[in-house]
Amino acid sequence: MKNKTKNIVSALAFCVVSGGLLAFNAYAVPNIATLTQTKPVVQQSFAASATQEKPVAITLASSKVPVLNVEGKAPVSTVNDELERTMTAEEMQQIYNYIDNSKEVAESRKMSDQEINRRKALEDRYVYDGVRPQNKLPLKPGVSSFYFDIRKDIWIYPDRELTDEELLQAIDWSYRVVFAQSKRLQRQEPGAKDIVKAEALAMARESVSKLFDADISKMEASAAFNKFGPEQKGEWLVHFQPYKVRTLEANGSAFMMYDVMIDALSGTVIDTTIINSAYKRTPITSVMNKQIRQDPSWIEAAKAIVVKKQGDTRPIQKSTIIQDQVYDQRGVVAVSIEMKGGSSYTVELRYPEKTLRCLIYEPAASGK
Repeated sequence: MKNKTKNIVSALAFCVVSGGLLAFNAYAVPNIATLTQTKPVVQQSFAASATQEKPVAITLASSKVPVLNVEGKAPVSTVNDELERTMTAEEMQQIYNYIDNSKEVAESRKMSDQEINRRKALEDRYVYDGVRPQNKLPLKPGVSSFYFDIRKDIWIYPDRELTDEELLQAIDWSYRVVFAQSKRLQRQEPGAKDIVKAEALAMARESVSKLFDADISKMEASAAFNKFGPEQKGEWLVHFQPYKVRTLEANGSAFMMYDVMIDALSGTVIDTTIINSAYKRTPITSVMNKQIRQDPSWIEAAKAIVVKKQGDTRPIQKSTIIQDQVYDQRGVVAVSIEMKGGSSYTVELRYPEKTLRCLIYEPAASGK
């Protein structure tokens, strides 16, 4: 439940609600349309010149540092403002017609790993450096060997590697589709008693810093407000990632990202999670599971995080290892820590390192 909610919020909120299109990786979330009836597609057109038919090499960043060294002012995207100025009513309507009638996008072939990595790096250049395709994406056959058949919902790729121009056309189209769809969605705003964005960002930074000893001062921060459930309870979701993270992905460089969920009314941090791009999970077998349950050091490690990292000095009433096959498959040992007063923590530790992956806080039920 928690993971599903976070996935949907991450996909939708950051592309539409917070920071416009800047934080949305259209390629990394290919199925957002299925989840939200939003269709990230790729648009741009190209002239089938001899130059374009030859793949153009792109130099990827060679940095192996998790956080890019951003000197001076941090990169700023102008994509949202540009689309606001330039997209016509006809373009918007064409995209709406496509979204309303589209069911499942197909491809004439799978993109190669090299094409995928080049696209990631080009998307950062599109977002941060203002690199644009020379033409828009063809949306029907007969113009080029690369196009998106908007009527049949299928990408047609040539039997060669896609050029940078073609990849840029695909990136541009995806941002245009997400931009158009964002105009249909009602932006949710915090209420008079809810904490504001600046407060949520400050709380999230503090939580990440104390739990993971992380310096996120040079990371890109996005904050989205959403309301959930029949009570329409407000929550802030804050996401930290390196600038030009797609270039790091394309280059195979390790990096960290952090997600923090905050109860907007109380200002309580309810979930702080680290995402390590280079981490390899170790699924927990039944034999390992038995050994873990007999090893008190797992519970002691979880307690230490709650007391020493989180700084919660209330008496601990009960500590147990949660038995769940989902955790085992993910290589996570989850420990439930119940505090005096009725609140509790779920401490997710990676196996076998005992390092913190996620800390979830559950306030005491009303009346306790």
